[in-house]
Amino acid sequence: MKILKYLSIVLAGLIFFVACQKELSVDSGFAGKTATGSLLDSVGNCKDIAVNGSFIVDSTLSIDTYVTVQVNFATGGAYRIFSDTQNGFSFQDSGYSAPGLQTIRLKATGRPLAARQTTFNVAFDTTFCSFTVTVISKTPATYSLAGTPGSCTTANVQGVYSTGIALTSANKVALQVNVTTLGSYTVSTIATGGMTFSGTGTFTALGPQTITLQGSGTPTVAGTNSIPVTAGSSTCSFSVNVTGGTPGSVVPENDRDSAWSFNGGTSFFHGPFYDVFDTTINNIYGFIFLGYTPTTGDTTIQFGVFSATGKIAAGSTYNSTNSLAAFYYTDYSDTSKINKIYTADFNTPSASTTISISAYDSTSRIVTGTFTGSAVNASGAVAPITNGKFRAKVRKT
Repeated sequence: MKILKYLSIVLAGLIFFVACQKELSVDSGFAGKTATGSLLDSVGNCKDIAVNGSFIVDSTLSIDTYVTVQVNFATGGAYRIFSDTQNGFSFQDSGYSAPGLQTIRLKATGRPLAARQTTFNVAFDTTFCSFTVTVISKTPATYSLAGTPGSCTTANVQGVYSTGIALTSANKVALQVNVTTLGSYTVSTIATGGMTFSGTGTFTALGPQTITLQGSGTPTVAGTNSIPVTAGSSTCSFSVNVTGGTPGSVVPENDRDSAWSFNGGTSFFHGPFYDVFDTTINNIYGFIFLGYTPTTGDTTIQFGVFSATGKIAAGSTYNSTNSLAAFYYTDYSDTSKINKIYTADFNTPSASTTISISAYDSTSRIVTGTFTGSAVNASGAVAPITNGKFRAKVRKT
């Protein structure tokens, strides 16, 4: 039991360090200061703004409806980034940030009034940018993909695709569909080779139409990637050619947006690692993993494994109930009231999370593994943790 108590202490200290870097607690030196910065790049162009979620007429917007903006903070401190109100809704976020380039999630509030393309202006400090959100009708359309069940007809794949380089707004695909009933549509592919394509909108005309699916994720497989897409009962596929990247452009292992991922119930979480290292506590050797969610920058994942044999080896498993593992997923958006989203350690005997090491190369120090089981959620109930995966490079201490 002492092992996990020490692990909890180490994690708490390191998590606090992460929180200070990502969230700027009162001890960070930025308390009482106002952040400054820009939404523009070095040549004065607006940085990429990504729209997430489905915006449906007269529907309450949820935590899944938001936009992410890239902000270059010149000085750290408190910030507020907001848009104007258009078509019944708006976007905003506030918090603390350190200097440097940060990804900020602006939450949507309000209720969309009409099914149409809606353009917003977003402001931070003295800079302004714009983005467009498609509001769709409540009534679903009837349509089918052209080319089903083979290759999608006239698929137009746009943008450059390289392994290790995250997709941007330039990465998209245009597909032809045949519309038989007017209304809204939502189309999304399954994740293939680290990439997903999705789009929403409203059909206002019958017959052949073109829809555009926005790409997201980070390509992981070089070569021709066949991407299947389904709409209703129709399915076709299109090809995306991914290059092997160029020297210096490949994202380091721990910085990949898919370095860790898991499902908490019906929600999917993923992101990079902030730090992964080995350590010895009370003469027991182990690995500690610290990551965060880049879309918000204020939610962290922390887990660790310790081995009674003195080494971490492929095929080994560690459980939170036997004092050799711990798992935490925590929201630091309000540092005065930290929200423990999921917890599994020696203090939660009703929950049990198992962390398995699939492979570990002591030379490259690359470790891969999985985790699954259950954890205590913010309300104190036991919740399922499934499909947990991780791949990281362990820093030697």
